[in-house]
Amino acid sequence: MKPVNFTLLSIVFLLFVVSCNTKKDTPLDNLKGMNDLVVADNFNWSTASDALFQVRALDNTNQPIKGAKINIYTSDPLEGGKLIVSGATDANGIYKIDYEVPAYYESLFVSTDYVGLPSPGRVELNQHGFNITLGGQQIKSHVKSSSGLKSVNSSYKYLGGYNTQGVPDYLEPENDVITQSLLNDINNTLPERQPLTQSHPEYLLPEWDYNLHLIEACDVWITFVHEQAGYKNVLGFYSYPTGQTPQIPADIDTITIIYPNVSYDGSGGGLYSGNKVYIGQFDAGMTVSFALMADGWVGGQVTDGKWIVYSNPNLNPESDPALRQHTVLLNDNGRNLLLLGIEDIRRDNSSCDHDFNDAIFYVTANPIEAIDQSQFPNIDYTGADDDGDGVPDNVDNYPDDPNKAFDNYFFNQGSYGTLAYEDLWPSKGDYDFNDAVIDYNFNQVTNADNDMVEINAEFILRAHGAFYHNGFGFQMPFDKSLVSSVTGDLNVPGNIVTLDSKNLESGQTLPVVMVWEDAYDVLPQEGGGIGVNTDPNYPFVVPDTLRITITLNTPISLSTSGIPPYNPFIFVNGQRDVEVHLVDRVPTDLASTTLFGTAADNSNPATGRYYRTDNNLPWAINIIESFEYPIEKVDVTTAHLKFSAWAESNGTLFNDWYRDLSGYRNDDNIYQIPQ
Repeated sequence: MKPVNFTLLSIVFLLFVVSCNTKKDTPLDNLKGMNDLVVADNFNWSTASDALFQVRALDNTNQPIKGAKINIYTSDPLEGGKLIVSGATDANGIYKIDYEVPAYYESLFVSTDYVGLPSPGRVELNQHGFNITLGGQQIKSHVKSSSGLKSVNSSYKYLGGYNTQGVPDYLEPENDVITQSLLNDINNTLPERQPLTQSHPEYLLPEWDYNLHLIEACDVWITFVHEQAGYKNVLGFYSYPTGQTPQIPADIDTITIIYPNVSYDGSGGGLYSGNKVYIGQFDAGMTVSFALMADGWVGGQVTDGKWIVYSNPNLNPESDPALRQHTVLLNDNGRNLLLLGIEDIRRDNSSCDHDFNDAIFYVTANPIEAIDQSQFPNIDYTGADDDGDGVPDNVDNYPDDPNKAFDNYFFNQGSYGTLAYEDLWPSKGDYDFNDAVIDYNFNQVTNADNDMVEINAEFILRAHGAFYHNGFGFQMPFDKSLVSSVTGDLNVPGNIVTLDSKNLESGQTLPVVMVWEDAYDVLPQEGGGIGVNTDPNYPFVVPDTLRITITLNTPISLSTSGIPPYNPFIFVNGQRDVEVHLVDRVPTDLASTTLFGTAADNSNPATGRYYRTDNNLPWAINIIESFEYPIEKVDVTTAHLKFSAWAESNGTLFNDWYRDLSGYRNDDNIYQIPQ
């Protein structure tokens, strides 16, 4: 954040504001009401911004990686961030989706479950979204150290110097080529977030060894493949005559550091997949073992870290012998390498995922036959894909359904946006926007090709502050024939709306899903007043969640399926042909056009202008996040104090006007659920 210089007057003013602060925000006297707003003709009343998400995945020769799962979250999921969308990269290594995000968002969180690609984490949004590349060829692999930094821990030996990011200056001049074929096999073998006890329990059998026993003299190299750790780990090795296994850590003569900081470039370090270190020549009859200092790279130096895990399980800190294994060494006969996977968290810690892929390397030797390979199990060349859709089970949200693979939420998993309506169209209402207050969440389920195959929608009618008995539905922008069925909690008895055999509304060109005919049937009144849950003087009614599933008979590209909530509308007081939509949304085939241009409506269908007054006021607004609505008969501008400035600035000011921030609300004018 840039420093801000305050004048003395500004400081005095701020002190005054702080001293007068109360729990309840105080409205300003000069707020404009809705009818006084001056709004631009092109203002769309949207709280969302269009965003194109594009992620490109490359191996370390710049070849595209197909099938890498990409996840996009609101923020770091370890800190409460919620999933927005997910999918797999195509044959060109690209995952791309047009979506919407809250207009005030400045960044999102991007991760991948594909072992061999770095997870970028927080990604800044520009005015168009973001376009990032994961992986790719390193321009230069041999990084010289200007300082030759050494750890203060004298028990360690070093193969050379390293720079301030912990990148060795003794890397081999050419990186190893790591193809997608190898990465796929590694993903099959050590899948992300899958405990090894479940994915490959055979790797943990006591009959296997986890160290390099040399039966001939040979040269040994260690190649970095991947890290997926929150820690900045240190990798080292130690050697001893075969059969003289250290019994306690103090028996180890020397640990030699291979990689001072096992962290990707851009993720706290400077390593690239394929970086390679020659660790030396070893005689026959020697054993080479490995040690990892968990989070041992601190302040530009090598330390002991939080704990040290060894490839000799007996040296590890867990009291339970069954939990002491922290490494696997696996044989890849076809490529003449040994895969080394390490679990960096103590396995008696509840946060440990036991997937053994926190740090992944492979071992090569010349000659490779010098290493006794009879003690190592083989890597997994096939992987688990129970439904055969090409998406591995560990990254498939629907591992038993070949037609489904990924979830795509709007706006995110477990949260709701809000539709808020005035129902007196074409006349103006009181602009409390509580005649129908409808929360929504959509999940557009996609297949292995990122095409939509199903829509799961949730709706909560939180309030209806109206005498009118209004219905609600939404129209989708693709061909009606693509829908196989609509099932779930439809409250459509057929008194007003006619449904076809698929449960779509009859007489429509585009698919229209009618959710309810009468709001009073969905949220019944249990006291007096106007409607339900808008007047604090009357009982609060707990709303139900309605869940609907729309099954498609043909997959649809997300680029043509539209963005939820699509084209939502209410129809007024049992009159099916009187629809109220968001501004400039085209009414359905069953809407009457005779009311356009009457009363306060200033629609002009010839120019695509719909549901606006002459000064561009709407009858409905869509808030991409949850909206706390005004109490009955209270203008929204006196409940949400930044609403007016947002509208008159064409959305450039206070694009988060609906949030519960200091100075944004007058709580007295917002409906509160009784405690």
